[in-house]
Amino acid sequence: MGRFRRVLEPGPDARVGRRARLAVAALGAVIVLGGGIGLAVSLTGAESSAQSAAKTRVLILGDSVTLQTAGDYTWRYRLAEHLNLSAPGAVDFVGDRIDVWDNTADKAGSNDYVDAWFDRDHHAVWGDATRTERDAVEGLLRATPADVMVVALGANDLTYLSTPQQAADDMLALINNARRVNSDIDVVVAQVLDRSDYVGGRDLQPQATAYNTVLDQQVGNWQTPTSSVVVARTYQDWDPYRDTWDGSHPNPAGEYVIARGVANALAQLGIGATFGPLYGDLPWPGTGRAVTVDGQPGQFALTWAATPGATAYLVERRVLSRGEQEFQRQPGSLPAKPGTNTWTTDTLPAGTIAEYRIVPVKGTMTGQPGPPGRATTR
Repeated sequence: MGRFRRVLEPGPDARVGRRARLAVAALGAVIVLGGGIGLAVSLTGAESSAQSAAKTRVLILGDSVTLQTAGDYTWRYRLAEHLNLSAPGAVDFVGDRIDVWDNTADKAGSNDYVDAWFDRDHHAVWGDATRTERDAVEGLLRATPADVMVVALGANDLTYLSTPQQAADDMLALINNARRVNSDIDVVVAQVLDRSDYVGGRDLQPQATAYNTVLDQQVGNWQTPTSSVVVARTYQDWDPYRDTWDGSHPNPAGEYVIARGVANALAQLGIGATFGPLYGDLPWPGTGRAVTVDGQPGQFALTWAATPGATAYLVERRVLSRGEQEFQRQPGSLPAKPGTNTWTTDTLPAGTIAEYRIVPVKGTMTGQPGPPGRATTR
């Protein structure tokens, strides 16, 4: 991952582009192969160094859609999976952070991915904008050298700061500032996604459509002989009602829509293969935690740990002393709290034997129930 220096890799201040790094790797392989069969030990070590030197460093810049939230896989995970299959060992995600947003505690720094075993390095910031990164990207690249930038920004610009043309101008300025650090850097610019407005319409759709059209019209003029710019068609097939959990941020299906667009753009740069068909609707993998049920006089007190990313909880009950076999979902939902959550039942007769279990909810997604807890009222 980007936090670890590789043997024989240029230092942080070296301005070595991807093409030059690949050439060095190829030269190393030729030198090694010229050494003959009698140098088997040296061959292995040099091959390893050549492969390491050729690894393409990819820096992902984004806002909350790229950062994502606790309890998510993230589209970065889906992209890493795709690249591991189509370009194994060829890509190193780099960046100055590895987190997701803790949407329950409303703060950065969470490591509660569904699966954290992937290259998590990135530079995605909640609320970030192209205009902000335009002026910061030089310092970022000096601290975190990269061969390719994936820039998934613009929605906050179009919402609060810019017209579509102004947002595109800021994107070009960002790219040119990045080239001041690495003139060979290749850039993937993701299309802006719109949002649902919760009443059947689509918020930001006119601005997003206009901006994406400007990209198509102008990005051909953003190229240089050593630095390519391609558009990631993340807006293709995007539906915020189907592909988000809150109208803005991707659910598992939306993660694949975004990852496909970025993967196909990277493939245009010779990195990995094009993406296969999408999977369609996918369940949220959030699962309720074990619940402790305390039998008290005439009621039960429930306690359980938070499910990462949950925004609410449903309670299910079966009263064993009444012979109930199936769990029944109780009316309403409980707002999620960070850490420990609690709930006390309505009044029940003494001697009631019941089991309860907790079902997490994240926006429009409902997870799986956790293991039940049992107690008897006194």
